[in-house]
Amino acid sequence: MDDGFRFASPWWLLALVLVAGLGWWRGRRGRAGALVFSSIHLLGTTAQAVRRQPGRWLAALRLAALALVVLALAQPQDEKATAREDTRGINLMLVLDFSGTMRTRDFFLDGRRVSRSEGMKQISGEFIQARPNDRVGLVWFDRDAYLSSPLTLDHAWLLERLRRETNGTGTDIGSGLVIAAQHLQHHTNETRVIILMTDAENISAGPPLDLVGEALRPLGVRIHCVQILSPSQANTPPDLSELLTHTAVRTGGEFFRVRTGGDLRAVYAAIDKLEKQKLRDRRQKGWRELFPWLAVPALGLLLAEQILAHTRWRRLP
Repeated sequence: MDDGFRFASPWWLLALVLVAGLGWWRGRRGRAGALVFSSIHLLGTTAQAVRRQPGRWLAALRLAALALVVLALAQPQDEKATAREDTRGINLMLVLDFSGTMRTRDFFLDGRRVSRSEGMKQISGEFIQARPNDRVGLVWFDRDAYLSSPLTLDHAWLLERLRRETNGTGTDIGSGLVIAAQHLQHHTNETRVIILMTDAENISAGPPLDLVGEALRPLGVRIHCVQILSPSQANTPPDLSELLTHTAVRTGGEFFRVRTGGDLRAVYAAIDKLEKQKLRDRRQKGWRELFPWLAVPALGLLLAEQILAHTRWRRLP
């Protein structure tokens, strides 16, 4: 049976067996006479009338009406809508680096060499589209940090904002995290996550990253840090790499390094799994009652049976 149709009281369907049994028993009794008389010899030529077996038709009308009543009592229902009663995804802020070094065209994405910022935009957009129930916001930073989009479920608008971002100069990671955390504070009873993405080897402006991480830890804001490296770069300067790792771990997040588009997709897939269990989605179905479509024809059949039994197919005592 389709998910969009059901019987709310299916046990009434067992009564159809009784209806079928009644029809079988009625058939065993033989044909019902149109006229009841003391002697068939007096009927003469009347036995050859065109209207034959009216009693059988009346019985069929009664049985059909009874079957429709049983189906109506089983409460057939059709799904009219699926409404979200309480859909809660996570509240996620993307903090993305649009500094001058993100213009570097050493990022391999699907066999193409593109700039780091172009690869970050495309794969971040894929991640946003894959989480339609999450409220997602965007903060970009270079030497300053700005809110590009508050938390929103309008992901089409968010993707357009992401597409329009351009590169500047400098690196102010701390301010980007502070702005993102401020916009997450309105959702204290829900999951709050920041994804920081940067290729920085040093920080040129803003509050110290270790102090920002320490301030966010008691607030319950989890930070995942992603560092983009050059394909030829063996490792990063230990100070910033260790600082990003410490910030992520301190807040309950993870630290990742990526060099290609495949690496970044794998990181987003890992983050998706880490945060997937935080989604609560309850749905409430609405049902349209179909019993009137059965009950009304049943009454019509009973009415027709009574009219015919007392007029055209009337029995004479």
